[in-house]
Amino acid sequence: MAPFCFYNGNTFTAIIRDVIRTITLPPDQAVVIRNLAGHIVAGVASEEEESAFRAFCESLD
Repeated sequence: MAPFCFYNGNTFTAIIRDVIRTITLPPDQAVVIRNLAGHIVAGVASEEEESAFRAFCESLD
C-alpha cells in the first residue's frame, strides 16, 4: 500500500520495467521498450513515444 499512500512515480516506473522484463526480447529492443513504458507511466512520454509503444504492443498479437 505504501506506493499508493505516498505517491512516488519512481516506484510505478520500476514496476512497469519489471513487468516488461518478463517479455523475452532482444537486449537492445528490451532497453527501448522499458524506457518507453517507464516514460508513459511517469507521465513524461511524448506522443511519438506513446505511438511507438502502442505499435510495439500491437506487434505482440
